[in-house]
Amino acid sequence: MGLRAYFFINVADDMTQQEFVKELMELERMPEVDFVDPVVGDYDVVVMVEAPVSVEALANKFKEKPWIKELRILRIVSLFERHQASKRELLKALRHSGV
Repeated sequence: MGLRAYFFINVADDMTQQEFVKELMELERMPEVDFVDPVVGDYDVVVMVEAPVSVEALANKFKEKPWIKELRILRIVSLFERHQASKRELLKALRHSGV
């Protein structure tokens, strides 16, 4: 399994509905893409990806598309990884406080 992430995307304001649908279908066909969902809110599209080597490299590939105005990455970490990181931070803070 590669590195997983969500990409939050804002699209160009001048895109037509037909262009929007066409581009999303193209994204869905990419082997690294698990799903593509249009959304309402701060972003226009959420894409879940699995990058074989680098999430950033895949994000850069997406950013080359002229219709993508903005792309934000949220990396997915396992619960265990997140727990280990927060545990290390807690222990580090406790050592500095003298507890």
